[in-house]
Amino acid sequence: MFKFKYLILFFAIFLSINLYSAEKRPEIGLTLSGGGARGIAHIGVLKVMEEAGIKVDYISGTSMGSIIGGLYAIGYTPAEMEKIILEQDWDAILLDKISLRSISMEEKDDVEKYIGSFPIESGKINLPVGLVAGQQIYSFINKLCISVHHIEDFSDFPIPFLCIATDIEKGKEVVLKGGFLPDAIRASISIPSLFAPIEIDGQLLVDGGLVRNFPVSHALDMGADIVIGVDVGVPLYSKKDLNSLARILNQAITFQSVEINKSESDLCDILIKPAVNDYSIMDFNKAAELIAIGEEAGRKMLPELIKLKEEQSHFPSSPEIIPLTKIEKVYIKNIHIQGLRNVSKNLVIGKLNISKKSWLDTSELQQAIDRIYGSQYFEKVSYKLEPAQNGVDLFVRVVEKSSSNLNFGLHYDNDLDASILINTTFRNKLIMGSKLAIDAKLGNNKAFKISYFIHTGWKPGFGFGITGDRKEYKIPIYNQDQQKTANYSYSTNSTILDVQTIFSNSITLGGGTQFKYTKLKPEIIQNNWPVSNLDYQQMIFHGYCQVNTYDRMNYPRKGVKILADFKQTVELEHSLVEEGYLDDVRDPIDSSIFKISVVDRLIGNLYYEETIKCGSLTHSDSLQDDSFFYLGGMNEPEINFMPFYGYKFMSLSTSNFVLMSSNFYYEISDGIFVSLKGNWVRLGSSFDDVINKKQNYFGWAVTAGWITPIGPLEISYAGGDDKNDNYYYVNIGFYY
Repeated sequence: MFKFKYLILFFAIFLSINLYSAEKRPEIGLTLSGGGARGIAHIGVLKVMEEAGIKVDYISGTSMGSIIGGLYAIGYTPAEMEKIILEQDWDAILLDKISLRSISMEEKDDVEKYIGSFPIESGKINLPVGLVAGQQIYSFINKLCISVHHIEDFSDFPIPFLCIATDIEKGKEVVLKGGFLPDAIRASISIPSLFAPIEIDGQLLVDGGLVRNFPVSHALDMGADIVIGVDVGVPLYSKKDLNSLARILNQAITFQSVEINKSESDLCDILIKPAVNDYSIMDFNKAAELIAIGEEAGRKMLPELIKLKEEQSHFPSSPEIIPLTKIEKVYIKNIHIQGLRNVSKNLVIGKLNISKKSWLDTSELQQAIDRIYGSQYFEKVSYKLEPAQNGVDLFVRVVEKSSSNLNFGLHYDNDLDASILINTTFRNKLIMGSKLAIDAKLGNNKAFKISYFIHTGWKPGFGFGITGDRKEYKIPIYNQDQQKTANYSYSTNSTILDVQTIFSNSITLGGGTQFKYTKLKPEIIQNNWPVSNLDYQQMIFHGYCQVNTYDRMNYPRKGVKILADFKQTVELEHSLVEEGYLDDVRDPIDSSIFKISVVDRLIGNLYYEETIKCGSLTHSDSLQDDSFFYLGGMNEPEINFMPFYGYKFMSLSTSNFVLMSSNFYYEISDGIFVSLKGNWVRLGSSFDDVINKKQNYFGWAVTAGWITPIGPLEISYAGGDDKNDNYYYVNIGFYY
């Protein structure tokens, strides 16, 4: 009887162990809150969770939590995400800046000219729906998600995933469990007023933090038995603490969901709250600090995480997560363009420059998308890869810009004084792929310009245009001691016909004809100078080649710029108006200009720019005043005006020259520079004079510069040889 009792007890223990082992393992959900840049701290927490051996079964996230959660769900490790986040240029991503190399050659001069742009629709000027369209943040997400472009059900990811967005029309929560992952994440992070909303299935979606910033309940709904929540939200700011745009944006996003977040927090089994109160939603450049803070918060909860891991170890282990498939090349079978309304398909295909039935690096694919966006015809350009037999089909999805825009710019410098630029741009008027631009520059030096350019879609990027413009300048005349002795009013009216072919976003060849009417009127002159108004009419034939691989307009980090320009000026009529007679028509003038600049990094944040320029005119005895090359100042309003540090604007004039300049600039912090510039020039009435007579000039400048939303702000102190007084120079805003 005694032995039988122990036998029964043994079978009971054996049975209970097997029943316990057969019991379903409690599944773990992970919820990551929104919080803008503060959400980068999620990565630090994930590093500790992996160290503890925690296996996650479900992930829910909002806003920045949707980015980190989505990447973790498709197989990125915390170490990989940390590397990705730390390597990004967040200013470029958040402000939709793309490299100047991706901008079409015909658009490069305009891309950093305006400080504001407003769409014109139905004859009315509207405000943009967001500070930026969100192209760059979308491209960033899209490239990272390329391995799951074909998966439309997020529960089929290695870790099932969902994220939260807000229907801005109805003010309701939208749970995104499927579709195209980059679209879903882009919707969840669309901070109102910062990023433009995104439309999915007819719903206009913005940041999910408006309604549910910490979606713990959704992790439970997915099937989680235990939830680990990471909350990087902060309490509402008091009135005195609402002292920055970032904090006001954060308050606007989160104040409606604060109470909901409290109830969601109560649902967590393990709640981790990194100490991010001192960081704003825009502190992306402090990513390393935020990751460290997340790791510190995770380590404080390490005993609970280890205990959870030990409890889970009593159950059968879950299947290993399939590692992320690294896709570096794809075989393109077919190309489809979606979303075109007014823009020519040929324009898109030409900018894409991808051949069907060919292998393509994913980095090259992103560059192709940037080229389309750089055409300036589109608000957003994205792509999707779908499996096809023995390859993939490429779907390029575009959202066209408003066909009309009103743009404006502001500028001041010592040379040309203050001016306001007002521009209206109409695209696809009369002909698809066309651009009609009307510019008015108001100030002491006025200008008006109307141009019409057509992209034919013919390869290699053939186009042609017509331009009419009027310019007015106040031209100073200096003596040998750099003292102003006279002032002329100079005005021109011209009509230009141009043809150009663009081989890439970096190289263009072109040429054309220009009819020009010029008037020179003395305003302040010396007593013995003539007072007659000088009028003349000219026909100009020109050809040019341009190369521009600079990565940005101001303070570039790398690239080459080359210009070779050749023209012949034929005088049609020449008159002294107040004397009442026609002067002899002068011989044709041949002009050639060559410029080359190279920019590269020396070490760390120290860069250099080396430039060589030379110009030559023939028939110098026939030259009109505006045919000469003018040197001085730091501005370049015309092709024959050369900046020359240490000398005042237009204080040197010549028919032949060779100029060399060096510019060394150091980036102290983001967008703040200090530079040392030096230049040397040799002048002559012919190139033999330039070589033999050695008429040399030297100048230098020290500049403090700051790149602001309205353009560069620069203060320079410049000087030169003994004939030149040192002076200060101020520049505010983009050049135009």
